Amino acid sequence: MPTIIRHVAGCAVAAVAVSLLAAGCGGAAAKPAAVATSQPTASPQPPTSSQTPSPTRTGPGPMTAAELAWLAAVKKMHADVDSVLRRERHLTRTAMLSLSNTLGECRRVLRRIGPPTARLRPVLALVNKACAQFDKGAKCWVTAAHFYDSGWVTAGSPEERRWNQAIDCATDSYGDGSNLLGDAEVKGVQIKLAAG
Repeated sequence: MPTIIRHVAGCAVAAVAVSLLAAGCGGAAAKPAAVATSQPTASPQPPTSSQTPSPTRTGPGPMTAAELAWLAAVKKMHADVDSVLRRERHLTRTAMLSLSNTLGECRRVLRRIGPPTARLRPVLALVNKACAQFDKGAKCWVTAAHFYDSGWVTAGSPEERRWNQAIDCATDSYGDGSNLLGDAEVKGVQIKLAAG
């Protein structure tokens, strides 16, 4: 029986990207603007209410508690799926159906946490792509489990080839989905850093 051990390189890339992003936010000190000298006037003018106010920060502002909770739910889902699918296991029909159910959790989590705010839509787009990969993987696990319904798969048979293809499909789809969730987490960090 094959065992499932997949290393998701995207998680390492995501960690490096977050580190580089955080380190790159320092930057050098800005040069002071040139000071303009004005000609003295005969009588100073008192300040009026029509003076331009000092510049203020524009944009949506810092992340809200709801936005942070939404990002945390996505991160937790990613960790939960990874922890289940990275375990070494003996592939039985029950194990394959359990793996299928775990991959199906992505859509259930999205329904439970609801839609994000507008600025988190780029993260949602990546999470939706990840869920699509997980849905594909879930179907492949069901297909692989189907071969156990009729008993053991005979070595070298067409059923064995289809069983191996189904397992490869399931594990590849999981890997692609996990990488996309890693990308979604990085995008969430980028948006959080930009928000201040």
